[in-house]
Amino acid sequence: MRRIAPVLITCLMLTLFAMPTPPTRAQEPTCFAETGYCVSGPVLAYWQQNGGLPIFGYPITEQRTETVEGRELQVQWFERDRLEIQPDGTVTAGRLGARLLELRGTPWFGFPLPAEGLSADCVLFSETQHSLCPPLRGYWERNGGLDRFGYPITEPLDETIDGQTYTVQYFERRRMEIHPTASGSDILLGLLGREVLNLEQQLAGPLPEPTTPPLPPPSFDNCMEDPDPALAPNYPVAIVNINKQTETETVTLQNVSPEPVNLTGWRMCSIRGNQEHVGIDGILSAGETREYQYTGPDSIWNNDEDDDGALYNDQGQLVSYWDDRP
Repeated sequence: MRRIAPVLITCLMLTLFAMPTPPTRAQEPTCFAETGYCVSGPVLAYWQQNGGLPIFGYPITEQRTETVEGRELQVQWFERDRLEIQPDGTVTAGRLGARLLELRGTPWFGFPLPAEGLSADCVLFSETQHSLCPPLRGYWERNGGLDRFGYPITEPLDETIDGQTYTVQYFERRRMEIHPTASGSDILLGLLGREVLNLEQQLAGPLPEPTTPPLPPPSFDNCMEDPDPALAPNYPVAIVNINKQTETETVTLQNVSPEPVNLTGWRMCSIRGNQEHVGIDGILSAGETREYQYTGPDSIWNNDEDDDGALYNDQGQLVSYWDDRP
């Protein structure tokens, strides 16, 4: 039996590694009969990777656009939290601990500071001048620390919740509660999502129905210059970046709507060369940002001159326009 030459084996291995990786399918939304809402896209991924139901509770709204600290963000409310999709696509938890105290008219900076002479197993945060001691310190450190909870903004205090009095402590993003049990005590996270959402709705009244920007009439003409780029609503999908480097030509799109968008049949155009950026396809989940590599022959984006980009849906309507002028 003849042996395969080592050089041939190396070539075969390099060929296998060079084969394109098939695109991953977008995860199907997860729906909850308990509240009637579904979770999808990056919010679902964050929810699953960071504790799921025990940490966040059930969803209590759809994913939608809200103004958060002066910025328009895609958010979804849960029983214990509000998850927010930042402009760069990352998901973060809302500052609901501080917000609840503010809505009650008792902002956190008005609470008493810790007494002098903290024990050695406590830590004092200079940022808020509040301390964190066992058993809450251990829970804070084991379950995400600063990223998940933020700084402590009160000392432990007694608070009546649903007719029962518990020792609780407020953090920027959460409220920890010590619940006595037969075997000792459990630390639970408060239902701040429900509490904050209810208070905000009481103050603001019913939320207005979301408005969807209208799409212009079909204008796709084989990637020729669009007659009126200003009509692009940049909704439900927006072009957020175009990388024109010859070796790695990519277009980055973000779904800025609360619903998944099927990009099958959509066209992404390089206006300078009247060419199509091949490779735009598949499902883009609500709030998801994804980079699409050009998969056609040669290259299409002009590196020496301005080269605007135009995204059209499967009906030929201009959805988003990228002005390449500096």
